[in-house]
Amino acid sequence: MTVEYTLADFQDDFVHGDGEAIAIIAGKGVGKTFSGALFVLNQVIEQPGSQGLVMLNTLQQTRDIYVQEIESKLKELNWPYSFNQQTMILKIFDCVIHLRSAEITAIEKIESVAYHWGWADEASFYEPKALETFVSRIRKGKALKRITSMPDEPDAFMYGFLEAYPFKMYELGLKDNPDREFADRYEKMLRATYSGAQLERFLSGKRVSLSGLGLFAVEPEMRKPDLSINHDDDLLLSWDFNVEYRAVSAWQKIGYKEDGTLRVACVNSWQMKGSTVYEDAVELSAMLRNHRGMIYLHGDASGQSRTAATTDSMWKTVKEVFYKTFGERMRFVVPGSNPSVKDTIQCANWAFRNGLVDFNESERNVYMSLQAARSDKYGEVDKSGDYKPTGIKSHECDTARYALWHYYSQLYPGNRGGYFIV
Repeated sequence: MTVEYTLADFQDDFVHGDGEAIAIIAGKGVGKTFSGALFVLNQVIEQPGSQGLVMLNTLQQTRDIYVQEIESKLKELNWPYSFNQQTMILKIFDCVIHLRSAEITAIEKIESVAYHWGWADEASFYEPKALETFVSRIRKGKALKRITSMPDEPDAFMYGFLEAYPFKMYELGLKDNPDREFADRYEKMLRATYSGAQLERFLSGKRVSLSGLGLFAVEPEMRKPDLSINHDDDLLLSWDFNVEYRAVSAWQKIGYKEDGTLRVACVNSWQMKGSTVYEDAVELSAMLRNHRGMIYLHGDASGQSRTAATTDSMWKTVKEVFYKTFGERMRFVVPGSNPSVKDTIQCANWAFRNGLVDFNESERNVYMSLQAARSDKYGEVDKSGDYKPTGIKSHECDTARYALWHYYSQLYPGNRGGYFIV
């Protein structure tokens, strides 16, 4: 079966070129992952019987890319294949491909394995040892090495390593995507979500420092009077579990824009400082005992794990307390795992920039935490201030990320179910 793909020159070189080491370091939507998946399939043809390596930053990302980019193309081509979820080994014809994460524990398992070819994605997040190990293990046959990544800080280890090896590097921006219709559409979404250095990095692929930049597009005019809790309407309580205190923010639907898009408001917030999560849950449920609408529990999915100090998870404790108070009017809507931090930041900013979010004028914790949030070098929330005795913490900011993801993850253009390509 023949399937035709349109490739830019840099993609054609990455997929079909004979160069031993080629890297695409590019902004969002350029087609990095698409190129990597095609490289994998091309090696099955060019090096029959070979052993290959596909590596991403985390195990979950590796699984996601396999399903979204590799398996989908195998089905298009109607090629025979098998994939073992436990061992993360993919077999295509007579080729064996190991899918691995760049986490150090996983890296140690491939230090004695040799490969004919390999593709590493999201390399800017790798520890130096992971990047070094990836390259050193590809040494059989043509020994073709391919790396894709978002751009990083100008002095990031990745750049020095790639230049010293040396890798042939394509540093590209969204305009280099051969699909102009997609690129124009995606640029509008990026401009609606980001600004300044972040936008420059994502659009152009330049080596731009993000460290210290404000992370969220919250403005003073978003604070409105008369947005206290309406006890007749449904209430979403977004929790973040921390040592200093449990941060909880309350959210309600407040209407719709002219185009029918939902609008929400942060109507209250609390810093719960009881000795235990149980005490916090009892105190907060008592504060809200006269609420007549539904109560939705949401927030940090990691709270579903047991801790060393208790046989029950924190969420199990909260659920039990709130069920005793609200009975069938309580719903638990915490996801099985947290979405990526970058996805939630992007979703929240899309909602802010499109006028979908307000804050009760008397609510300060969430608003101030969002205003104070700064980017770390990877474009995620800088948590360094959380470990200082004074200053604004990121905990309330986290509750806002979780809540806005709940409301808007299926609506904002960056949703991976839409046209967003990382």
